[in-house]
Amino acid sequence: MKTKNLIVLVVVAVVLGCAAYFLNSGSRPAAAKLNGKVVLPGLSVADIARVEIGGGKLTLAAAADGWKIESLYGYPADREKIVENLMKLAELKIGQVARGRKLGTETTVVLKDSAGKELASLKLGDKHMKKPSGQAAAYGGGGYPDGRYAAFEGETVLVKDELDAFDGDVKKWCNPRIASIPSSDVTAVSYRQGKELVELEKGTNSTWVLKGLGPKEELDTSKTYSLDSALSYLDFNSIADPKLAEAELGFATGAVYTVTVKEGSNTVNHVATVGNKVKGGSDRYFKLDDGKWVFVISSYSAESMMKTRKDLVKAKEEPKKAEVKEEAKKDEVKKAEPKQAEAKKEAAKKEEPKKGESKKDDAKK
Repeated sequence: MKTKNLIVLVVVAVVLGCAAYFLNSGSRPAAAKLNGKVVLPGLSVADIARVEIGGGKLTLAAAADGWKIESLYGYPADREKIVENLMKLAELKIGQVARGRKLGTETTVVLKDSAGKELASLKLGDKHMKKPSGQAAAYGGGGYPDGRYAAFEGETVLVKDELDAFDGDVKKWCNPRIASIPSSDVTAVSYRQGKELVELEKGTNSTWVLKGLGPKEELDTSKTYSLDSALSYLDFNSIADPKLAEAELGFATGAVYTVTVKEGSNTVNHVATVGNKVKGGSDRYFKLDDGKWVFVISSYSAESMMKTRKDLVKAKEEPKKAEVKEEAKKDEVKKAEPKQAEAKKEAAKKEEPKKGESKKDDAKK
């Protein structure tokens, strides 16, 4: 009897174990079955007309004249970047299942059509950091992102793309370049702050010449490196709220930077104005004369357009005593050269034999 009871208990245990396994596998698919699956199946990029990231932190919407960044006061988005980033979502596949791991810092991405209907929604988590190997590990190098955690059917999965653009950086969705005037095309620049006006122009060999220098002043050439390149590769950090008042922007009393550019046989002036600092930061408001947007640029970029006469002028260096003596010697040598040449001519004349003397000498021979 005892043996039969033992057999029955073993059979019951096996049956219960199998039942639990099948029940569990039915509610939680095997990891191997999820690997390689498309995260957002059936998603068509052509149907997407609105992208909401981080609960409105970054919102983009398609309009009749192109995509706009609604969260950036309607600033134009870059269509190529829009397509590139959305294609990454449409083609996103599961690399592996990370059961038992939390997403970490969550970012929700919602995709909608032109009617406002939700097409898809995806929760993104932390990025996966690949551990350094080889020499990088030996020298204490840090890891680098090679994927990202995401939510899929109740599981935390790892996808192979970091999806940086969905972190909320607007520069990943638009062209941040404000101006790109080649420095080689610039022929003159000027700086105005208040009543002070500083004007420079390129002379021979593209060297800068500062107007209005005094006899004991000279241009400090060590400070001329950014005169013509301030508008060459200028990017914005953000866009200013169009509702900001002039008093806060500070353009009326700001620094005005003008570059003169040669275009064919004509010259064209491009005027930029740097305003106040942004509240609570070092960035500054900025605008171009031919643009409708007020930008926020870095303090470093702003400083290159806010030079004063004091920044560019230095006292003329007096020659050193040794140099003065050397120059004096050179002057004496130059003054003496004509006299020495004349003396040599006179000596040569005296050494020439007279006509009669030369004939007598020949007869004696």
